[in-house]
Amino acid sequence: MALDDKKYEKFYKTDGTGDDKAKASDVARAEELWDLDRAKGCEVYLNHPDFAPLIFQLQQMQDELDALRTEISSNKDKTAFPGFGTSGSTCLAGDTTVISSTQASAITANTAKVSLVGGTGTALSFGEMITKGKGKTATYSIVMTAVKSGVSKSVTLTLT
Repeated sequence: MALDDKKYEKFYKTDGTGDDKAKASDVARAEELWDLDRAKGCEVYLNHPDFAPLIFQLQQMQDELDALRTEISSNKDKTAFPGFGTSGSTCLAGDTTVISSTQASAITANTAKVSLVGGTGTALSFGEMITKGKGKTATYSIVMTAVKSGVSKSVTLTLT
């Protein structure tokens, strides 16, 4: 999610060469005055009926910005997502192999099968299902073949 556009402008610029650039001497003097006022706890401003609420709100915003910077820093400094693991027994990030290529090949080979071999050496195979008719009168047929010790027997199963 992208950030919304900012709704504020700089009070003054310290770079560039245009008329809107603040003089370095003016900025330095403002900082000196601020340091003097701050050294006395901004007493003059906090006791002034017009400035006190503004100074109070500016301090609230500064505290909020400091809290946001802490949160941003703690997230920006992360080297790994905490929900991800670091070993095969935990959830891993990105290029985690869930199954091996041998396992994937075995699945593909098994999916392609049209027969199965029973425990006694009997192999069963099935042909394609054939549909005759439509709707409620349709019939479906499939040929099943069983092979054991070289002997092959077939049966056609018809479903109605």
